[in-house]
Amino acid sequence: MKPKHLNVRIAQCDLIASSSPCPRRQVGAVIVDPITNVIISEGYNGTPRGSRDYFCGGLTCKRTDQQIKSGTQNDIGCHHAEMNAILNATRTGNSTFGKWLIVNCDPCLMCAKAIHHSGIVKVYSPNEGGAGLDYLNENQVKVVSIKT
Repeated sequence: MKPKHLNVRIAQCDLIASSSPCPRRQVGAVIVDPITNVIISEGYNGTPRGSRDYFCGGLTCKRTDQQIKSGTQNDIGCHHAEMNAILNATRTGNSTFGKWLIVNCDPCLMCAKAIHHSGIVKVYSPNEGGAGLDYLNENQVKVVSIKT
């Protein structure tokens, strides 16, 4: 993928993040076909499709209310952007095998496992560290640093 196309996709990732209703942090993710440069799926952190609550806790973020550190206790709160992008691809019948993921924060461990298992081969993220990036590196998913 040419740098100009990658930069456009990174900008789109940030724009998609702005759709997130999360008061804590807005995260966006896009899954790209590296051969055609086409986005095959996108996602942002938020409640499950069609759910009642605008925020996970109704009007507030459950993770903030319970003082949960970012990247931990993933069973509480919204779906993560990476997971939403993978699930949206599945919902529409698009393969993630051999594709690239661009995300404007580093994946947590749960999302890293889903990324690896879904066949995504390269992840562009801020690359600030953490268990998710460690997992990706240990499992031969290439991680490339970006500025968002």
